[in-house]
Amino acid sequence: MKFRKLGLSFLFILFLSSCVQIDEEVTINKDGSGIWTMKMDMSQLLELMANMVGKDEMAKQMPTKKMDTIIYFKSFVDTSGSLSAEKKKVLRNGELSLRANLDSSMLKTEMKFPFKSVAEWQTIYNSVGDSSMGMGNMFKSLGAGGNDSQLGQAGQGPDPGQINSLYRLTCRNGYISRTLNQEKFQALKQSPEFDQMKQAGQGGMEIPYTITIHLPRPVKKLSNTFAKTSEDKKTVTLKYSLSDMLDHPERFEYTIEY
Repeated sequence: MKFRKLGLSFLFILFLSSCVQIDEEVTINKDGSGIWTMKMDMSQLLELMANMVGKDEMAKQMPTKKMDTIIYFKSFVDTSGSLSAEKKKVLRNGELSLRANLDSSMLKTEMKFPFKSVAEWQTIYNSVGDSSMGMGNMFKSLGAGGNDSQLGQAGQGPDPGQINSLYRLTCRNGYISRTLNQEKFQALKQSPEFDQMKQAGQGGMEIPYTITIHLPRPVKKLSNTFAKTSEDKKTVTLKYSLSDMLDHPERFEYTIEY
């Protein structure tokens, strides 16, 4: 059976079963500027897909067996009709790098957004989960084939930006707060994907998610008891899994004063 005949719900199961590693990291400088990155390793997903349909079929549908590409968000942000001028201003400086190698079963992405203030980071963070900024659009922009492209179809499934959109970020100088978006979480609970995610988690299939926040000053107050701080109190780390988040999403809210 060819890959293009596989349903998106099945692709979603593959996505979950791959133990995808997601690492989110932000560095805030003394003047409030910084950079926010999100890395995702989907190599096991590519390997599972190749085992399912065969490498020959995969090679036919991939634009190239090897890919090392950077897409600059300005290439489609500037012409977007769904983004406000404020969002365009801060999102256009972002970039997405994609490295893929069919022979070595490697598929990794890294998304980067620089910002000039924590207020800009707030706008970026809360915008990435929008449907117009989903991973599927990024893969399409990479030109990874047409409607039958395995990367394009995989990109139509859930992505870390959508998972991240379950939380809202509020920032100002010396203050960061991430709170659960109850409306989006309740909508997720009503979707078929929610049951699939729950079943995958109960079956031992996990997606570990790590958040690392580098601050310009030591932490004065940290609300989340699951988060860890470095010895100098300038780095906060929060680790959890997708199944943890689905069962107790409020546990991964946080407020940091520094």
